[in-house]
Amino acid sequence: METIPRRTFALDLLGSLLTASLLTGLSKAGALSRTIGVAVRPWVAEMERLTKAMRTGAISQREWQQGIEELLSGVDVADVVKAIDYDRLVKRVRWRERHESVLEVDLPKREGMTGELSFDSFFYAMKEGVAIVPHGHQNMATMHMVLAGKAEARHYDRVSSDDEHLIIKPVSEVVAGPGHASTISDENTNIHWFKAVTDAVFMFNIGVFQIDQRKSFTGREYVDPLGGQKLEGGLIRARRMTDEQAYRLYGKT
Repeated sequence: METIPRRTFALDLLGSLLTASLLTGLSKAGALSRTIGVAVRPWVAEMERLTKAMRTGAISQREWQQGIEELLSGVDVADVVKAIDYDRLVKRVRWRERHESVLEVDLPKREGMTGELSFDSFFYAMKEGVAIVPHGHQNMATMHMVLAGKAEARHYDRVSSDDEHLIIKPVSEVVAGPGHASTISDENTNIHWFKAVTDAVFMFNIGVFQIDQRKSFTGREYVDPLGGQKLEGGLIRARRMTDEQAYRLYGKT
C-alpha cells in the first residue's frame, strides 16, 4: 500500500474541513514557500517537541494544550509576525464575505531538523463580523493565536453526542487581542468559535491532524450553540449542522 506523505494527507484533511472556495489558491498562489536566512525561533522547535510527544503518547492532549499555551504566552507577537512573513501573507489574503480566509505557512526548521514538522501551520484572516463558525473536532488538536485585531473567542466542552446533537458546556468567552492563544483537543475544550470584532483579524494557527493514526479523523463537526436547548448545569443540547447551514447562520453578523 502506498504511503501518503503526512503533509499531503494534512492538506487533504484541511480540504475536508473547509469549502473548496475557501481553499482556492492555498497550495499555489496563496501558499508560502520560502527559505528564511535567519535563526529558527526556539518556540518553533518547542512546538515540534511537544507535538511529537503528544503523537507518541509521551504526554496527553491536555498537557500539549497547556504546554503550547504556556509557551506562546512568553513569545513576542512581533517574533511570530516576523517568522511567518506576516506582511507577505496579508497581501495574499483573499477576503471572504461569510468565511474566514486561510493561507498555508511554511515555518523554518532549526539546523539539523529533517523531514516535515509534526504539525501544520496556517494563517487566518477575517473581516469584521465574519466568523470561524462554531465547530469541534475528533482526533485533532489545534491552536489559534491572534496576531492583529480582536476576535470574540468562545470555547465549549463536549460532554456527549449522538447522530443529531452534541451536549456542550460553555467554558470561556473573551475578546481576544494580539498575543492571545487558545487550544482545543479531544480531552479539553473541544469546540471553538471566533468572530472578528475589529475591521480585520489575523491569526496564526497550528493543527495536529489525526493524532492517533489508528483512529479515524472526521473533520469539522458544526454545531448550533445559540439555537440549542438549555439544560441543567449550564449545558446546551446543540444540533449538528452542515457546513452550509453553519456559515449561513454564523458566517457573518
